[in-house]
Amino acid sequence: MKKIGEYYLGLDVGTDSVGWSVTDQNYNLQKNHGKSLWGVRLFEAGKTAEERRLHRSARRRQQRKVQRIKLIQELFAEEICQVDPGFFQRLEESKFQQEDKLVNQPNSLFNDDNFNDKDYHETYPTIYHLRKALLESDKEFDIRLIYLAVHHIIKNRGHFLFEGRTIENISSFRDVFEDLCLYLNDELDIEFECNK
Repeated sequence: MKKIGEYYLGLDVGTDSVGWSVTDQNYNLQKNHGKSLWGVRLFEAGKTAEERRLHRSARRRQQRKVQRIKLIQELFAEEICQVDPGFFQRLEESKFQQEDKLVNQPNSLFNDDNFNDKDYHETYPTIYHLRKALLESDKEFDIRLIYLAVHHIIKNRGHFLFEGRTIENISSFRDVFEDLCLYLNDELDIEFECNK
């Protein structure tokens, strides 16, 4: 290689190519072994992280949904087990065919003698009918109906995890409810009380 004195290396860096050239101080193109020292490299354009970000966001959203459902089941578990110990098992297996279920029961939600799935769907054709009835009626409802309405509300809406708090840190519903009351009072000037 012929010795070149002082020279300039010029680069043109793009999103899918890099152009380069070597010149002397007077901007004359330099040669080496008879070849001009200039060229371009083409490559596949860089991809944004959008696709990965969308997958990551969906995965995190699903994880938060599972955490919320787990939390609400823990909060309702004691009361529901007093009424119907197999409720959560039937609910979990409701997506399976009859032969794939661990518990062989024709109903997926309610299996009482006086109230089964058919009665439930006749009384509340959609979950919104149930929610409306819970809001407007003064009668006392089965805890399982309340669970279904609350489950529907929080399943895909918001989250209850704040900086430094995880589901494992939440020991009782009362603490979470008191935090909600304080927040409503501080931020929105709403006095919210519920003694039951």
